[in-house]
Amino acid sequence: MLMDFFNLKNADVLVVDDQLSNIQLMNLLLKDHYNIYMARSGEEALEVVEKQVPDIILLDVTMPGMSGLEVCRLLKKKPLYENIPVIFITALGDTDDEIECWKAGCVDFVRKPINNYTLINRVKAHLTLKFQSDALRRIALTDGLTGVGNRRSFDLQSPELFEMCLDNALSCAVIMLDIDFFKGFNDCYGHLAGDDCLKLVAKTVEQQIPKGKGQLARYGGEEFVMMLTGLSEEKIEDVIKSILKSVVNLKVPHEQSLCSEYVTVTAGCAFVGRDANMPLEDVIHQADGLRYQAKQAGRNQFASVSMGS
Repeated sequence: MLMDFFNLKNADVLVVDDQLSNIQLMNLLLKDHYNIYMARSGEEALEVVEKQVPDIILLDVTMPGMSGLEVCRLLKKKPLYENIPVIFITALGDTDDEIECWKAGCVDFVRKPINNYTLINRVKAHLTLKFQSDALRRIALTDGLTGVGNRRSFDLQSPELFEMCLDNALSCAVIMLDIDFFKGFNDCYGHLAGDDCLKLVAKTVEQQIPKGKGQLARYGGEEFVMMLTGLSEEKIEDVIKSILKSVVNLKVPHEQSLCSEYVTVTAGCAFVGRDANMPLEDVIHQADGLRYQAKQAGRNQFASVSMGS
């Protein structure tokens, strides 16, 4: 069944209402089906979203302080959160109120007093649509050969991550790397072996990225790019050293290499400190230039620079 295929039981549902009785009711109705998170105000809801991005939000319209409409508008302005479906839980029935809710960016309503059957089925319906959309998005943003992100995924997601780091005073780094003498590898062993090499290297590199701290994408050909966030410069250099060592330890023979008997990679890293303020394009350009600098220095190594404190 579709619900089983998309495994909706893993869905995270955020319930936001200033009335504890309403939260308790929605939790009772949904807790056996999904992971439930709760907030008693608009401000608290935004804090929860930053810590754990939900798959759907059930949001009271009228609350003290920040209203549900304000919360929804703020979320829809942020690329990281704009695709989260919002269902308003409301006692408002006026046409103008409904129009304001639609303008704020909601996908549906559930009227108060809450009809149990309506709530359960609307949440299920919108989660199914959300999971379908996410699945299609993942296909569109995944490299068909290696299974890591593709160039489009990096171009779309890296500006969001970079902006998040600047907004929250987090350090980040862009790392460009490629497989050394890969054309010679293809010429010597054939393109099928080359494909296997790309898949193996991509998997190995991805395994060295600390969980939740970065993304890897195939940039083109034998080139890969990653953005790491929230790590110190020292830790990022440790990650790169681990990548270089792990690729060599694969011991994939490479007779055409001029720097090793095995397949190796070369990398360039541009580290951006917490107080830095510069365009992402400059960071990527710097990392790419450092990669070529490392290649000229002999390959199977990396070059790095810090672009901020």
